[in-house]
Amino acid sequence: MAVGVLILCGAVSYFYYRESTQGTPSASPSESISINLTITPTPTPTSSPTGITEPTGTPIKDVIPRCYLSGQITYEGGSFLHIDNQEFHYSDLYDPHDIINWSISPSGEDFSIGPNRASGLKLGSGSDFLTISFKGLVPKHDTYLLSASLDYVATVNGGAKVLNEKCSGTTKLIIKK
Repeated sequence: MAVGVLILCGAVSYFYYRESTQGTPSASPSESISINLTITPTPTPTSSPTGITEPTGTPIKDVIPRCYLSGQITYEGGSFLHIDNQEFHYSDLYDPHDIINWSISPSGEDFSIGPNRASGLKLGSGSDFLTISFKGLVPKHDTYLLSASLDYVATVNGGAKVLNEKCSGTTKLIIKK
């Protein structure tokens, strides 16, 4: 039995000594791996304060944004006065890329009127005051009628198409010189 213990001790010593003198292997990768990751954002619904789930930033089939204008703006002495609930009112406006187009009658003057993009508005339904800049020009007329329309993206026959919805109503702009 003593011989067996000696043989066992010798074998253990041999393997222990052999492992400790060979050193530790070092890692040297022979190939590299690269990962190309492309992330495509997918629009996700968001919950409104009312608990209704509303889509964000996507064309919505069968939903036409609506808008109407009301009231009057008086320009006098470098200041604008908003009268009679003067606002741009809208509903079902869900895409921040929608564009608000403005028309001035009589035409021929280069005024800036806003809001111009849905991205500056609270999406869904709401209203906002009009902003007007004469761009340093002096208005030629005493009274103007402002009207608007919305360019929006809709799904038509399986594809995206830009459509236009005319706003109802007008806002009167009076210039007091």
